[in-house]
Amino acid sequence: MLKIFKSRGYQGRRRNTSRGSVMVEMSLIGVVFFVLVIGILDFGQFLFVQHAIVERARAAARWGVVNGATNTTAIRNMVLYYQPTAPDDTKTGSFGLTTDMIHVSTPDAGTDDYRLVLQVSGYSYTVLSPFLAGSYHGAPITVSMPLGAYY
Repeated sequence: MLKIFKSRGYQGRRRNTSRGSVMVEMSLIGVVFFVLVIGILDFGQFLFVQHAIVERARAAARWGVVNGATNTTAIRNMVLYYQPTAPDDTKTGSFGLTTDMIHVSTPDAGTDDYRLVLQVSGYSYTVLSPFLAGSYHGAPITVSMPLGAYY
């Protein structure tokens, strides 16, 4: 009977001393977990911004092919505001884009390789990760659509 009490007493003391180690382990694992979650959110934000700007550039290029490739102001407005005219109350478009970041050209006019080329460059996104925090510029996005068959 005495053996049972001694073994239970030993287990009780062991349980009391392990409480602090659980807190230390949880804090270490929690820090790693939250850093990973913030990294995943940052990468997701980058992918979202990149995809949204690519989709806007594609839509503007399609609009330019159908409605007139020489109207570069309207094509820029399509990238910035998703409409051919600029609203009166805004100076920058979505995702902080400005007209200086969008370049529209139509090389090889009068040939079968006549194209509308739209390039978006200089856009930025903000990273929240503790080790990479700051603002970064994305890679230039170039969209090219043929015009030779339409003109």
